[in-house]
Amino acid sequence: MCNVFKPERCHHCSACNRCVLNMDHRCPWVNNCVGFWNRKYFLLLLIYVLLATYTTTIFMAYRFVEAIKWGFDNKFLSNSDPLLSENILIIFAFIMNTIVAGLMTAFLKFHLMLASTNKTTIENLDKLGKPFESPYNVGNSENMKQIFGTNPLLYPFPIFCGSGKPIGDGIYWPTI
Repeated sequence: MCNVFKPERCHHCSACNRCVLNMDHRCPWVNNCVGFWNRKYFLLLLIYVLLATYTTTIFMAYRFVEAIKWGFDNKFLSNSDPLLSENILIIFAFIMNTIVAGLMTAFLKFHLMLASTNKTTIENLDKLGKPFESPYNVGNSENMKQIFGTNPLLYPFPIFCGSGKPIGDGIYWPTI
């Protein structure tokens, strides 16, 4: 563990063996800590995955319905039709994709709620389920600027330039 001064909202990650400014959590999916400098990219990753799963669900829906109809018409396993394995794969893939879409929807909703109230996952867990108002909550718009930058046109893009980087330095935080 570091034996140095840590600014407020900074936490030491034992996996990275470093301190992370405004640490949200250690993410096993990206094998990195989500904090001040990369929270925008983490939220964009969730949004992009959610869009991909919704798009896949929409475009697979017709084929899924056709596979189910084929299954009921041919009694699924009582037929040695070569379409059996393809249709079972389509049904399985559609169901798995729909499950992932549902989970990602809840996950993104949770992280957007945290971002809009200027909380981190660690701060949220520290309160043991008790509701609390973050002292760093400066309003929805300003909270999003602290993550996505000042230019709303750059919000959907993983761009790290002058107006697309987070506001502040990750050490000092405006409070209400």
